[in-house]
Amino acid sequence: MSTPPSNAQYPPSQPGYGGPPPGHTGYGGPPPGQPGGYAPGQPGGQYHQQGYSPYGQGGYGPGYGYGYAPPGQLAGWPIRVGASLLDGLLAAIPAISGGVVALVIDADQEQLGAGGGIAFALGYLGSFGIAVWNRVIQQGRTGQSVGKKVTGLKVVHAETGRLIGIGSTLGREFCAVLFNNICTLNVLWPLWDEKQQTWHDKVVNDVVIRL
Repeated sequence: MSTPPSNAQYPPSQPGYGGPPPGHTGYGGPPPGQPGGYAPGQPGGQYHQQGYSPYGQGGYGPGYGYGYAPPGQLAGWPIRVGASLLDGLLAAIPAISGGVVALVIDADQEQLGAGGGIAFALGYLGSFGIAVWNRVIQQGRTGQSVGKKVTGLKVVHAETGRLIGIGSTLGREFCAVLFNNICTLNVLWPLWDEKQQTWHDKVVNDVVIRL
């Protein structure tokens, strides 16, 4: 019995097991001229000549690392400070009013009396209530406090671009008060941070964007 040659094909009309079929250029795709084949210089050939990313275009940006893109144009430090000042002025109105009323009531006394004390306390309670409504409830529901609405800013999740909600906003504001009293660097941190975040932004993973 004769032994078939080592380069025989099985079956003779089909490509053998020793390598690619005749005319095939390798593992990069079908040979040129066949459906799906892309020769250099022809449409589609660039995907074989250049590295092709299955993640498509975008998805990352300078300073953010691969796979991250901010959900909008990040707000700069000066405009964020302006929005916070507007919120502070709004919250201060009841406290200032209460102090003025207290002085009027007890102007002839060296110390605040009962009427002045009540006016002073009500003023501070009013300021606290406005701050909670503005910075927690309103901002949590819409992403904007009064100051941010006036300046065209919005707080959103750093990855999804969605609102962070009232619960996370409450935690954000609590951390803001805590960090600001511990170290003023929290306020200045967006000046050099790649995502322009404060420490309290990082805790809840939010960013402030411009609309």
